[in-house]
Amino acid sequence: MIQTHASKSAEGYNSRIAEWLARAVIVSVAGALAWYTWGHWGDFQIDNGREIYVPAALSKGQLLFRDLWYMYGPLAPYLKALLFWIFGVHLTVLFVFGLTLTIGTALVTFEIARQFKLGLITSILPSLFFLIEAFYPFIRNFVFPYSYAASLACFLGSTCLYFVLRHAAELRTRDLSFAAVLAGLVVLTKQEVGFACLVLLGFEVLAQYSMQRSGRKLFENIAVCCAGLLPALIGYGWFVWKLSARAIFFENWISTPGTYFMRTFGKTTMPEQGFRFVPSELLQAVEYGSLAMALWWLIAFLNTRAITNVQSKSRLQMAALALGNLVPAAIIIYPVWTSKLVLDPLLKFFPNHLFLISIALEIQTVANEIVFPKGILFIGVFFLIHAIWKLWRSREWNCEIQEAALAIYAILVALRQMMNLRPNVWECAVFFNVPLFIIFIILVDRIIRWAGRSLDIRRRDFLAGGLLGVELLFLVVLFFPNPKYLPAKLTTDIGTFYTKGDVAILAPQIVSFMKSHTKNGKDILVLPEPPTYYVLAGMQAPTRWYSLMPGYLAPEQEQDFINEAVSNHVRYVLIANRAMPEYGPVHFGVGYAESIYKWITTNYTKTGQFGPVPGDFYPPYIVSIYEKKDDAPGL
Repeated sequence: MIQTHASKSAEGYNSRIAEWLARAVIVSVAGALAWYTWGHWGDFQIDNGREIYVPAALSKGQLLFRDLWYMYGPLAPYLKALLFWIFGVHLTVLFVFGLTLTIGTALVTFEIARQFKLGLITSILPSLFFLIEAFYPFIRNFVFPYSYAASLACFLGSTCLYFVLRHAAELRTRDLSFAAVLAGLVVLTKQEVGFACLVLLGFEVLAQYSMQRSGRKLFENIAVCCAGLLPALIGYGWFVWKLSARAIFFENWISTPGTYFMRTFGKTTMPEQGFRFVPSELLQAVEYGSLAMALWWLIAFLNTRAITNVQSKSRLQMAALALGNLVPAAIIIYPVWTSKLVLDPLLKFFPNHLFLISIALEIQTVANEIVFPKGILFIGVFFLIHAIWKLWRSREWNCEIQEAALAIYAILVALRQMMNLRPNVWECAVFFNVPLFIIFIILVDRIIRWAGRSLDIRRRDFLAGGLLGVELLFLVVLFFPNPKYLPAKLTTDIGTFYTKGDVAILAPQIVSFMKSHTKNGKDILVLPEPPTYYVLAGMQAPTRWYSLMPGYLAPEQEQDFINEAVSNHVRYVLIANRAMPEYGPVHFGVGYAESIYKWITTNYTKTGQFGPVPGDFYPPYIVSIYEKKDDAPGL
């Protein structure tokens, strides 16, 4: 008995050491990716300017929602403003903040996966997948994203989910209280993730009541959740008292149902981002999800037969079998290898090259579904239905409640981009697809183990770890970030970052112009964005709308914009040729903000422009300069 106890203690100690090594791997990979892609994040001309300008203005005493238009909750900008107040307005402050959120989210993702009794390699896989996505060289990254509200909400929301899972397993009140506080913070950060956390809390409270049938415990859990959410209620209550509910939830939060944006441009942007219900596309997504699960079973079954037939027992033999999966699959998945090793030799003998290329593309499409299926949202729906079915059939509810909680959070977070969850530099999938990917890996692990149930547990563990290790390699091959997308270095007064070549040349010229031509620090208007120019020039935007994208202003608000610009004696207007394909066939002054554009052309004269840079890519970056006419009113 003593020996058995000592053996269990040693096993537990070794397990804890292995988990800490896994966490160290996660942090090391994040550090390596940060070093490799440092500064190659974001886009100077798009939303990232808001992420610099708003906290910089808040650190100088301006009030969110009144002095600064803002479309998310107040926590992220005020937290960044505090960091700017302590450390100064510098890009490194934002980079370190974003990197901290990235590492934190990766570690919490690992802890969530460990709640489902996965092997160590399987548990670390979702975290490494997240890190591969998190360092994309565009606005859809985690370090310098289109919105730090998104990064912060994902970190806090994942942590809330983790404590809900802990509470479902161990029923400790403190875990539920932590989850409630975190849910409140998410509500203060980003709307849809906050909603997912509230539903998650409600489900946990009701599920525990259904299991325990204790009215006293139900009342206690509700009280704990209300106490945790109280800071969020106080925060929004203060803003509503200071301003009004309409000012916050309709004039600033443009994604609120019924706003001008949602009635006009929302019907274009929402489907474009993935929130669409096209029957043929939905059916295809379900088919791809089912196909992915079937192919994983087939791969696991064939590997099990191979292991059984050759009597593979040593780790070396098992590794050789894993390599046998890796080589042909890699040739299929990676287009360059497919072309060089398969298509080029075949085309020498078969003249019908279009037929061969179409077959190769079809095989690649199917193979990619194994790595990350298009129908991953519906895999999550299946996981939820199965968990609820097990809740109904089983008396041991803890595990089933955990599974249902994970599925509820994953589905609600992913819903706004339901058809575009595949990792892509152009989409913001990294903020929405990781919980669903955890579900995908859980199901794949179970399918592999079920297909390999004839093997002993040691070889079954090795089979699952080996095949999912191959999955990780494919994720790296398909989605590894490429910093060359933003090749040009730009050094500014607030730090160095990388951008496109023409922007790196023209931005210093524009900032120099603004510094030398301003008289009151608020008399140059930059449209439609980026507000980064105001920060670099040490200026303020002349209106509370520091950016003017389609739908930000209702037509009846455009005169308010003009009045603010006039009151600050705007002398120059800089208009960039910002492309807006996500909003439809519009550009500034055509399709939106038409009365503002008419006011500019009536009272200002075009006197010059910055750009285009000769020989640069199309479309070129051009910023037109409009100077106030001498006889125009408001001088």
